Formats: sequence, structure tokens, C-alpha cells
Amino acid sequence: MLRLIAQCAAALCALLLLTSCGGGGSTSSVNIYLADAPIDAASSVNISLTEIDITGDAGTSYFQAPATTLNFYQLQGGLSQFLLGADVSAGHYSSITLHFAAAPGTTDSNITFIGGNTYPLVIPSGAPTAFTLPVNFYLTQNGTANYTIDLDLRKSIIPDPTNPGQYILQPSLRVVSNAEAGSISGSVANTLVTSGCSGAVYVYSGKVTPTDVNINAPPGTVQPISSALVGINSTTAQYNFTVGWLPPGLYTVAFTCQAAQDNPTQTDNISFTSVLTTTVAAGQTSFVNLN
Repeated sequence: MLRLIAQCAAALCALLLLTSCGGGGSTSSVNIYLADAPIDAASSVNISLTEIDITGDAGTSYFQAPATTLNFYQLQGGLSQFLLGADVSAGHYSSITLHFAAAPGTTDSNITFIGGNTYPLVIPSGAPTAFTLPVNFYLTQNGTANYTIDLDLRKSIIPDPTNPGQYILQPSLRVVSNAEAGSISGSVANTLVTSGCSGAVYVYSGKVTPTDVNINAPPGTVQPISSALVGINSTTAQYNFTVGWLPPGLYTVAFTCQAAQDNPTQTDNISFTSVLTTTVAAGQTSFVNLN
């Protein structure tokens, strides 16, 4: 179950091509990339997007995506994939919106688990399919803005309590300016990775006591902002991890062997066997050793 990255899929071999429905004529541009925080026991997570909107003071530019499915599971460990290069007008911009294709009764989006079982990922009828992320940047003429959107799969994929033949997609997204993003990489002591371990590193903003993932926790409850699976490095025989696309600041880093037992819809008694704090700076990687 321990792994850094699943085998390459076709989705990483080609860029997602999009055609603009507005905002042309300017040399100012916005480049958008995608990344993910992974989920245990999966070998691929394929999610389809239909549209990307970029909104500013002058209005919204719409960019429609063809029916291309992205394997988000390939985008962990600090990796990202180019999604969109959009020509827009100079000015202030306040949000980016992603539209998902995951209608009930379709397999536009799906998850495959280790062992080969594939299930549809669906957004229930009546639930939002468009998710807006606030940004705050100003583009001068000929200026360029680069942003990465991180889809947290651990928080976004939920077993459907009414249908064991599918999973619910409830996208949990955050966005960071590439110019401000840093990362945390490190190792986990071999002695912590015990038999049957489902190893993952959770990362929290600030110095906090780590908790499990619970999307239903009350507002203000400590929750990880990202996570990473822990995998063995065949060269060094060490367990390594990388958590990417973090804004500058102080972070708590915690290792657990019980990640697969963390149900994202409830409070679970997850044990963290090593916890430390570190600081992330823009454009830099903070290296830590959990032991």
C-alpha cells in the first residue's frame, strides 16, 4: 500500500487543451496548474473538468475544456500538471472557478483501487458542480500570473452511504500562487513504519496538535491542509515523502501509520507517532526527519 506515486497514466502524457470563450485580445495571461494530496489504497483517480472561469473587476472569462479526464493520483509528491494558459485583460482578478463532470449514472470521473476495482465518482444531483477559489492578483499589460490548484483527494472522496457501487466526489480545493509556493520533504524513520502500516504525513498550518481528517468538524477545528503518502526509496532504503504547493509560513508535520483508517466524514482516533514543526519559504523546500 505504501507508494510515492502510481505508474504513469496517459493523462500525464498530454496537456489538457482548452479553447477560450472570452477574454481574448490581450497579451496578459493566467497559467493554471493542478496538483493533489493523495488518498490511500487507490491506483488512479480520474476526474473530468468541463469549464474553467477566471473572474476579475472587468467580468468573467470562460474557458471550456474538452472531454479530457485527468488522473489526479499522478499529481502527488509536489508534482503538478499544466491545465490552462489563458489570455485575459490587464486588471485585478478575484477568483478561479472549476466545473466538474461527475453526474450520477456516468463514469466521467472514477476511482480505481489497488487490486483493480473501479467505481464511479459522482456529485449527487442538486449538489454544486462548480467550485470557486478566491485569488487576489493584479495583472499589468503583458503580465503573467501562475497559480496551482490542489485537490485534496483524502477529503474529496467519500463512500456513498446509499450505494456501495460508487463514491461521492466532494471537491476540497485550495489555490496558491506559484511564486509564493514552497514545499516540505523528508524522511520517516524505518522504526516507525511497522508491520501493516498505512503511512502518511499530515501537514497543518501553524503549531498545533494534529488531528484526523473530518470534513464535518465544527468551524475552527484543527484540520490538515495537505498530506502525502510515505513510500520506500529503493536506493536509500528510507521512507520518504514530499508535500508541495504550500504558502509561506509555520507548519506542523505529523506521521501516522493509520491513514487508511481515517474516515473523512467523522472523528477517528488516529495515532501520530512523530510530530514536529518547520517553516516554509517561497520557492524553497524545507527538509525534515520524522523519528
